Amino acid sequence: MSSEAHLLSLGDFKPADEWQTHVNEIFYGIQGSGIHDYFQTYVSKDHRLAHALAENYFEQALKQANSVQSRFVMEWGVGNGNLAGCFLSHLQSIDTEGKIYPKTRYILCDFSMEILNGASDNTRLKNHPGKFFKVQIDANHTDCFRGQTIDKIISNEIWDDLSTKVLLKKEDSLYEEYIQPLIDPATTGIDSDAFIKSFNEKNLNSLKNYPNFLQSITWERTYQRITIDDWPQAEVLQKHINLLADEIPIPVNIGALATIKRARHLLREGGLGYTSMDYGMYSTQELNFLERPYFNLYGGQYTFMVNFELLSQWAVAEGFSSVEKEYQHSYVGRHLQDRVISLVELIQTHRDAPNMSSWDRDILMLETLNALNKVYKSHYQSRMEYTSIGGTPSSQQQQIKELVDQLNIDGVPDTVAYVTEKEVRQVSSDLALLGYHDQRYIPLFQGPTEPISFVIMNLC
Repeated sequence: MSSEAHLLSLGDFKPADEWQTHVNEIFYGIQGSGIHDYFQTYVSKDHRLAHALAENYFEQALKQANSVQSRFVMEWGVGNGNLAGCFLSHLQSIDTEGKIYPKTRYILCDFSMEILNGASDNTRLKNHPGKFFKVQIDANHTDCFRGQTIDKIISNEIWDDLSTKVLLKKEDSLYEEYIQPLIDPATTGIDSDAFIKSFNEKNLNSLKNYPNFLQSITWERTYQRITIDDWPQAEVLQKHINLLADEIPIPVNIGALATIKRARHLLREGGLGYTSMDYGMYSTQELNFLERPYFNLYGGQYTFMVNFELLSQWAVAEGFSSVEKEYQHSYVGRHLQDRVISLVELIQTHRDAPNMSSWDRDILMLETLNALNKVYKSHYQSRMEYTSIGGTPSSQQQQIKELVDQLNIDGVPDTVAYVTEKEVRQVSSDLALLGYHDQRYIPLFQGPTEPISFVIMNLC
């Protein structure tokens, strides 16, 4: 008998966005501030993206420096507070004449008070007392703010987590993806009836008794023929679909569209726009890649790739006069006046990385960090925490501990961090001793080659 015969349905087939948002509310509700243990972003501990954003804001705000009013910067989805802390710290350091920083007020917006409290306790952010405020609110429902009062809005990796429908085109007909959650009660130890009730009612107190159940969900998929006449911006969407190949899943990020609408309402006339960073398909070319991924599962969290081409077209339709998108690596590199890659991308070029045990990969990561730290100097001091995973042999545990102790407090701040081409080339001989070949990592500095990449979009 197949394992599928033992799977228990947690509900009926529904459009992908309905189960996605349902599961993610549970995911965030269960994890709270522990969400940061599941994944990190380019602003979790690194400062380089935040500094680039601060420099852009400063340059734009200087053109309006004679204004006597306060400037309000709003961040949607605040993470651990590092982006806000680094943004304000860098803005303060480059504003040598005190024209912009003293007038800037930073509003932290998130649906979770637990996350907001954790963010406001961030060491770097606490250096700016009286400069930031926290507001518990959903990015799609910001009615407590008056329209045309905000100067700048920033969000990082929230679009992928917001409501997203999936379309498939076949022979001039459109089909919407429906998904259904299934679980094996024998392997998860759940009480079926009570659990299903808690799951469907999103009873977090009850579901916290099963902290890992989301990772055990199996998703079944089917497609149902539909029309999109009543979908948001249907005419724009149809023109977009006409440019895409048949039978390739198309993410339609309707939650991201809602944030664009809200941003348009909140930004004041002559404001500095809405900047959002996320990962997904940059253009029609990437959208038409066969077998490209279109969703991800992180510890049970259900996220979709972002359709930047569609969002660009939607933003224009919503009234933004300037819509610019750029590869995030290029954006950060431009501000550093060098080309950049992420540390993770560098590690992945090592010839043995795919076949290494997890603890040997940890050792390689730490050895690489120590090599780069010979030339990397951070604007901030912090001690990187790096513990051995369960099952690591004692000799490797000891080696990992020794390598962690060697890490500089002003070195590369995170395993998800940007390093420049100059920094990598300066330690190329050390990297070679670790088994790296420059012909494998140097081409990465030319820019993204995969259909999925990190992108920054500016709407004004």
